[in-house]
Amino acid sequence: MDLYNQLKDVFPYLVSIRKLESYVSIDIEIPESWKLLKKYVDEKSVVEQKATKVGLRFLSFASEFNEATLETLFNNILGLIKYNKEREEKEKLFEDKVLELKNFFEQKNLNDLKELQFNIKKTFKISLDDEQGRENTKVVSE
Repeated sequence: MDLYNQLKDVFPYLVSIRKLESYVSIDIEIPESWKLLKKYVDEKSVVEQKATKVGLRFLSFASEFNEATLETLFNNILGLIKYNKEREEKEKLFEDKVLELKNFFEQKNLNDLKELQFNIKKTFKISLDDEQGRENTKVVSE
């Protein structure tokens, strides 16, 4: 396990790495709005501490000090970060597209808008990856 490569994506959120007897604790701060999906957060190995900064959550992820468990721990933290950053990007893209559509509607006349159609040519799989553990839903359009 290359330490630099393990830490580079976690580094913006990293507060500390501590030794706790035969365990390692990785402490991170993340935005309050981020979701903690069960597939990335094992309730037995994560403790939420009181955050010192407004708008952030302080989490301590603990693992036994061995290569396999540390690898899993880093993969879970990286998965959590990746999921939430992608979620934020999607929300921003959605807001941008809604604004773009709103501007389009404001500029066109009603008769032109009545002729407006949306043709989506690809099959999309929508993964509802939330804490309730819903099944994946497949949406197909013509």
